[in-house]
Amino acid sequence: MTRPGVAPRPSTERMRAMLEPSALIESMLGAIALRTEAAEGVRAIMQRASEFPSPLAANLTGVALDPNGRGYADQLLDTYWADETQQQHLLRSTSDDREVIIGSGFHAAVYAAVRVLGGFPRPLVLERDSRAGGTFAMTARPTFYLNSRNRPGTAGLAGDQSASLNYLPGALIQAANVSMLEYQTNADMAFVIRLALAQFADVVTNASVVSVSPDGPGVGIELVDRAPLTAGRVIDARGVGDPTDQAMATGTTIVTFPQFMRRMGGMWPLRGLRRVAVVGSGDSAKCAVESCLGIAPQPFMAAAELDRVERIDWYADALPTTCDVWQEAIRGRYQAIGRYLRPDRFGVQRLNVLERRARPVALPGAGLIDARAYDLVVLCTGNRETDIDGLAYDDCREYVSAGGNLIACRHDNMPVFRVGPHARLPFTAQERADGIADIAANAVSMFRTATKTAALAATLPAAQAA
Repeated sequence: MTRPGVAPRPSTERMRAMLEPSALIESMLGAIALRTEAAEGVRAIMQRASEFPSPLAANLTGVALDPNGRGYADQLLDTYWADETQQQHLLRSTSDDREVIIGSGFHAAVYAAVRVLGGFPRPLVLERDSRAGGTFAMTARPTFYLNSRNRPGTAGLAGDQSASLNYLPGALIQAANVSMLEYQTNADMAFVIRLALAQFADVVTNASVVSVSPDGPGVGIELVDRAPLTAGRVIDARGVGDPTDQAMATGTTIVTFPQFMRRMGGMWPLRGLRRVAVVGSGDSAKCAVESCLGIAPQPFMAAAELDRVERIDWYADALPTTCDVWQEAIRGRYQAIGRYLRPDRFGVQRLNVLERRARPVALPGAGLIDARAYDLVVLCTGNRETDIDGLAYDDCREYVSAGGNLIACRHDNMPVFRVGPHARLPFTAQERADGIADIAANAVSMFRTATKTAALAATLPAAQAA
């Protein structure tokens, strides 16, 4: 076990300066102000500006609450982060003492926000996909709901009614500021993540890391089709990884959960689907079933009578098969699914849970499971770690804070830290006593892992130059 040093505290003046908008945020707000249909939310929210901690928070809340403003802001951010000239400038400016974050999701945003607010330089974020924001941003439109109820507040433990379990430490605004839904959508959290990255980090999209290796006291980073980089420290924030069975997917009749969600974010996502199979029993499978039943966020350009899945066969060996047992055994977030496990008033049961594992076979225009043909098969069978040479999990050890709290994993031979779900941090004795470990899915929950990543960002000393 190793223990971190103590980070310096910034002056009050520097803290005030860091609460001013970044150049990217300022440019974005300026562009929105010039676009009448996108600025309506900002103009409206400024009538209540005194209720916000800063004018910046008020402006961004106005943008987030207005669909036109949020959509335009998302376009501006994507365009800026994808600009090749800007990317080359950022990649060439890396140095031996700069921090680089692999991945651009929730934990990348947490680390960057807390780090910069602690007085350290903006880290460089490398995102392999074309859109920054991680799993929540896999679609620009809302396609699934978050697991924790929408409530304001700060970070806290499960069961703490004064805490927001969807809290991003250091963010300019929180997800609770941008929606009144009981359960917020992935797009709500994605926008909060992306704003935090725009304020506190330099982001390069379409930057896939091939390998990392020791480079003096720092780290050498190899990228696909780009010049190598050097960094004083690397934060490995790659999240839950890639779908386990993605090699089995065809992208058409057999798809992974991310592929299905991207489809749900497009036009007429359920068109032509009458019989669908969902494979898996976790949260992603539940979200896929909600989409097929029409109880997920409303799809774009969908008509209930034209695009309606008539039957969903759910291949899952660890779920209730009847409505009564479902209501007793499954937590509130997914209770609505249970009523479809019984016939409707016409005697038709749309959803059937089949207690067995399934391995689909691709046919022309269909997916086949146990001699049953389906218009679409959705694979929700878990995730596996994305391979990057030099970053094997077995080369990492648990890393504790000065107070003895387990907050990350550290590489044996390089200044590389794994954070979030990627760190696979075991439940602590206190978490077991608090009942957090009673739900296995809490191992990767934001309310549990966010504060650990924030603690790492707040306590690590500056990265050392060669």
